[in-house]
Amino acid sequence: MIDPELQRLAGQVRELLVAGLETLARTGADTTPLRQAVQDLDGPFLLVVAGEFNSGKSSLLNALLGRELLREGVTPTTDRIQWIAYADKGGSKVLEPGLVMLHLPHPLLRDLHLVDTPGTNAVIEHHQILTERFLPRADLILFTTSADRPFTASERDFLKLIKGWEKKVVLVVNKLDLLEPGEVEEVLAYVREQAARTLGVEPPVFGVSARRARSGEDSGMAALEGYIKRVLREEAARIKLGSPLGVLERQLAEGSNAVKIEIESLEADLDVCRRLEELLGRHERRVREEFAGQTAQVREVVSGVRRRAARWLDETLRLGRLFDLINASKIQKSFEAEVVGDAHRELERKIQESLAWLARAERDLLASALDLLSSRGSPRSYDGEGPALSEQVTKALESYDPEAEARDLQGLLSRALQHTALAELGAVGLGAGLALALHGLAADVTGVTAGLVAAVLGFSILPRRKRAAQRRIDEGLDRLERELAEGLEATLEGELARSSKRFRELYRDRCEELDHKRSQLQEISGRIQQLGKQAGALREELSV
Repeated sequence: MIDPELQRLAGQVRELLVAGLETLARTGADTTPLRQAVQDLDGPFLLVVAGEFNSGKSSLLNALLGRELLREGVTPTTDRIQWIAYADKGGSKVLEPGLVMLHLPHPLLRDLHLVDTPGTNAVIEHHQILTERFLPRADLILFTTSADRPFTASERDFLKLIKGWEKKVVLVVNKLDLLEPGEVEEVLAYVREQAARTLGVEPPVFGVSARRARSGEDSGMAALEGYIKRVLREEAARIKLGSPLGVLERQLAEGSNAVKIEIESLEADLDVCRRLEELLGRHERRVREEFAGQTAQVREVVSGVRRRAARWLDETLRLGRLFDLINASKIQKSFEAEVVGDAHRELERKIQESLAWLARAERDLLASALDLLSSRGSPRSYDGEGPALSEQVTKALESYDPEAEARDLQGLLSRALQHTALAELGAVGLGAGLALALHGLAADVTGVTAGLVAAVLGFSILPRRKRAAQRRIDEGLDRLERELAEGLEATLEGELARSSKRFRELYRDRCEELDHKRSQLQEISGRIQQLGKQAGALREELSV
């Protein structure tokens, strides 16, 4: 009758293995060992014999089976994995390149399959690869070492590999007949100590002599065979369930490390994305600060008109110029010549300079981005398709036309001023529009100061007219300055919005893709950690 507790554990192990397969498949990892482990759950108990060539693996198996089945020699004689199973009639069959099935009518094989592997010390590299690939399938490993050269450095390395798969290991020291009686216990103690140091636990260690077993002498084989039979009788089911957990834990650890490396790589790319955003933020702050200096020059032109207007009022609105004040045409010409002068051209020049400076700013941003990518690396497209970001920025920089952008900015400015007194800028052009605005100011001032008759002109009226003229000038210039400032501010913000949009379009999709992939990998990493904990808890249950 099947133990209900083992049935429950078997179900949990299988579910966990399948969950591990699903999670690891999302990492792109090679899950061949784990898929094989799931299949082997329903297979026989596998006892794998491993060790360096000439350590006595084949002779040990011949001794266990009581017949000369496998070739023995001082040179590598096994160039393939030999899977030995029970059958009423003996025979052999090649299952695949490098794997042969041997059948024997031996009672021991009713409860387990034996696997003979090539040597592990990489004298022949193909042998090493065959053995390492088969290790994950083992339920119990008999690791043989020769008594005349026990526990070599390469054997220690191979045991570390076995430890990585969390396999149950039994150490067999063969060829005890080569030792003097007083040396046997010393060699066994040495192997036991070194194995415990390598594996982290002290494994069972047996000393045998396969040569003596063939002649019927006391060889130590009985103790080893008794141990194997006891394990099959008392522990086989739990070992069989624990074996694929070791494979799962190994693959989870490998997957976790691969995901960690990939996340770190993504973090490096996303750091560049963050730096590009920071670069854009610094660029916008710098442009706003420095554009304020550009617009200050525009305000300074208006202030110059204001100062000249004040002097003109002082010089013009006085009794000594009575006859001039009566002549409106002469007054207006005087105002336009002495106050307005070339102000509209100066304003046009300053505004054009401001717009040209603003147009060049985006080129500076692209150049700074290219410098950043050159020093920090260019975030990749995760699927590996499409040009590098540095190539895209270079192309954008090479195709950027500051003069065309400045013309676009003038259009932005015209649209910004279309609901103001300067709306004519869009129809007649910047210089002509400013000239019209200042001409209108001259007409307003003339309307206040000119056309007086001597009968009404006096000391009390003239100061009031002067103050009224000053208010008209201040109001007109304030409005001009305000509307120009607001128009330039709107143009600045419009250009920053446009350039920021164009700049982000260079990397936004790529960076969003990388961020999405990082989130996926972080979720996978968390799932791997969770599965690892569940595997560890199941292993604890199986060891009870």
